[in-house]
Amino acid sequence: GDKVQLKELAKFLELDTKNGCDSGKEIYENLQTEFNSDTSNDARWFDFQDIQIEEDEIIISGDSAWCPSLELFTKISERFNKLVIKYSYEEMGCDFSGWADISDGNCNDNQFPYWEGIITREGESEAIRQVIDNELEYYETEEELIESDMFQAFSQESKDEILEYYK
Repeated sequence: GDKVQLKELAKFLELDTKNGCDSGKEIYENLQTEFNSDTSNDARWFDFQDIQIEEDEIIISGDSAWCPSLELFTKISERFNKLVIKYSYEEMGCDFSGWADISDGNCNDNQFPYWEGIITREGESEAIRQVIDNELEYYETEEELIESDMFQAFSQESKDEILEYYK
């Protein structure tokens, strides 16, 4: 986005981190207050775990409670209307993942069931790698695997590949 607005937002975030905020959750609460964001439609909290301020972008990562903080970042985009916010999120336990493109106070949210969103955002080959590395060990039987929402999200070719690794 606009370099002037990036610098303004960076100063705001740096000021917040230097003025006694002990946690990323405090930064979130301060931003909620500053931007008059209604927490009833947003995550109950957001824990800013890392803020990387570069010349041409700011990268924020962290954890939120049960849903993305789209309302807050939409409000931020109203004030910093020459910036484009790309917000990606996922929560396997609540079965959702997706991304939002936010600019000039408008939020285009693309939310999916967890595995469908991972496949859509990262591609089937990366999603298959995640399944093989992190998920297959939790299925006791081939039938249990085949009936899972995770397995059903993939194309037939990918299902065949996953089954081959499972066996």
